[in-house]
Amino acid sequence: MESFHINSLVTFRFLNLDKLQAITLTHEIKGSSYQLNLKGDRYIGEVILDEQLSCLDDLNIFYVRQQIAIEDCEILVRVESYDISGAISAPSYVNKLLKHIDCKLSFAYTVLTPQ
Repeated sequence: MESFHINSLVTFRFLNLDKLQAITLTHEIKGSSYQLNLKGDRYIGEVILDEQLSCLDDLNIFYVRQQIAIEDCEILVRVESYDISGAISAPSYVNKLLKHIDCKLSFAYTVLTPQ
């Protein structure tokens, strides 16, 4: 059962970048960003995905050129909802991306409180 109060955001994440790779990511993939990881020694790069997967070629090129380990990649589906329980399907473009970069798929679910 899918709720009408669900918002989702899908991102591709590089989990273990050095500083040069993080900077290169933002230059090569439009709309990408990075932040220091919790340990403060590496960077997490993030690319917001859209239904057209307009960044697919750029993601593949960056992944191959930078020799990123598959274990250091993930597709993260973030879900926000006012409902405590419910179901949501990952968008179909996630399956398409997994055919190109077969990395782990992670989910984050946040229950929002009405204000």
